[in-house]
Amino acid sequence: MNTDEQRDLRRLLDHLERLEPWQKLTGEDSGRWQIDPRSPLTGDDAKTHPFEVSHSAWHALTVAMDHIGCLRSSLVGQLNGNRLEVRIHTHAQSSLLRGAVENGARAVWMLGPKDRLTRVTRRLALQFKETKDAERLRELLNKPASKTLQERQQRLVDLLASAGHPAEEAAKTLKTVAATYTAIVREAGELTPRLGSDVAHAVWSGCSALAHGDTYGTLSMLDKEIVSRNDDIALVRVTGSISSLFWCTVAATLVIERGFQLYQERGISYR
Repeated sequence: MNTDEQRDLRRLLDHLERLEPWQKLTGEDSGRWQIDPRSPLTGDDAKTHPFEVSHSAWHALTVAMDHIGCLRSSLVGQLNGNRLEVRIHTHAQSSLLRGAVENGARAVWMLGPKDRLTRVTRRLALQFKETKDAERLRELLNKPASKTLQERQQRLVDLLASAGHPAEEAAKTLKTVAATYTAIVREAGELTPRLGSDVAHAVWSGCSALAHGDTYGTLSMLDKEIVSRNDDIALVRVTGSISSLFWCTVAATLVIERGFQLYQERGISYR
């Protein structure tokens, strides 16, 4: 390990330590998920019950922190004397960062808009998409639901109309809201200071490419050494990039911290 790698490794471990307070909030019975009865989030929840905005956002942050905690556990090994064992994986740790970015971004995307109807629409659009995904899983498992897909979706349409969206457009809106992770990550990046849409998108795409085992991800995100060449084919040795892992972790933690910040802001009562 060279000097730059040692520096980045120390920065990586120090950066993960920053999230320990958030880890305790989601990993223990802190009660910090509770919101003020007169807060904007309480109003959001009333419009989306039983698919509360606050529940979905806190769940996303909890899942994001679980991925970050697993990343730290995968990195830090045994302490032997004054030597700490650290394990750098080529692909698997990027899978954890991908999950952290996606879930942190989902919370920011839901909580970021200043107007209630947009927050409510996004929460219900996510649930609308989940009903279709859940239906496909039930079909594969041969476990039908007690209500049809159409009935479950109509309930969401009715909630959106009751929240103030034009009733004749509610169904179309829930079908067309861009609730894809590409859109979610890009907007969350825009809503996160010191990050931006392009950087957030690049980090998420790079981690996704490694998670999928895509060649371009392997060649662009990892350290490489050409061992030999034969015509147009090169034999390459790839190793985990500490620098890449560090900067992707920075991006993930920025999004997650922004999610917690927004949750706190939206959960405080009107003054």
